[in-house]
Amino acid sequence: MHGNEERRKHPRAERMGLVVRFDGETYKVSNWSMGGFLLDDYHGHLSTGALVTVAGLGCQNAELQDVNLPARVVRTGECTIAINYLGLDANAYEFLTSALNQSGEMRNLVEP
Repeated sequence: MHGNEERRKHPRAERMGLVVRFDGETYKVSNWSMGGFLLDDYHGHLSTGALVTVAGLGCQNAELQDVNLPARVVRTGECTIAINYLGLDANAYEFLTSALNQSGEMRNLVEP
């Protein structure tokens, strides 16, 4: 992965099943952090550099939180897409903070 782990600002969480909604579709997330997420079963049209708005965040089998998160596609591959948030609204920040704490991945989530 060419050192992506060393450059990563936000640790990834994989244990908790996160789902996201953007472009009118809901997707199961492969891994995620406070900074963005990866889908490994994406068959859409977005390409690297595309701007999207994430409209929903939630856990599998639960109601999605309505959010309004500008985001950018940072990487695509065969059936994969990585998206970074350009900003977090209050609902998204609260949800992601709680989800990361519940997943046990990290306690200190955001640099001061």
